[in-house]
Amino acid sequence: MMTVKRKNVLVLSGAAALVAAGLGTAAVYDRATDHVESSGSQLALTYEADFSDDANLAGGADNLFYGKVTVVKGQKDLGIGLETQYAVEVQRVFKGTVSGVIVVNQQGGRDADGNVVDIPEDDTLLQAGSRYLFATKYNPDRKFHTVIPVHGDQPIPNGEAPAPGIPDANGDGQATMSDRWVAAVQNQNDLSTAPPAPDVTEEPDEDPTPEPSPTAP
Repeated sequence: MMTVKRKNVLVLSGAAALVAAGLGTAAVYDRATDHVESSGSQLALTYEADFSDDANLAGGADNLFYGKVTVVKGQKDLGIGLETQYAVEVQRVFKGTVSGVIVVNQQGGRDADGNVVDIPEDDTLLQAGSRYLFATKYNPDRKFHTVIPVHGDQPIPNGEAPAPGIPDANGDGQATMSDRWVAAVQNQNDLSTAPPAPDVTEEPDEDPTPEPSPTAP
């Protein structure tokens, strides 16, 4: 297994080279990963934020939207393995300014034998014709939108399906999956700054030297 480690940022080419700016696949997008491990077919990415939390996912993304994958445009090795580019038709935007048909980039691809490689653990390649909830960061140099792995490309067959337990964000009396993402943006966490450093408390010596008793006159 190949392991690539770094202190703050992983300096690579392509999408991974944009880690420091929060724009690459190998990063937390605004918060750096601890390490990247590759076993050939899957990548193990470590983040400082839990993107299974909707508020973190919304806060870590430039754009949060429903979109339909129309076609696979191609794939490239941009530093930590293959990454695949797709044409995506934007259908509903919860956060950001995307519109029309955009290029979405995803870590992972297929080798010459058609096997899926370089895919983050627990993620799957996008499928043409399918709809997803996308959480992405924009790469201005390559002009594509890279998905946050695993949680940033969730299949959405019907965004207006009832969602018990989700707040009714638009007040129409029917809580839906779309209300879930409206609420996520309303309650998003700011991941652009590091957590505050803990207060340092000085501990007394275990055996302090006793003060000498004053001498009577």
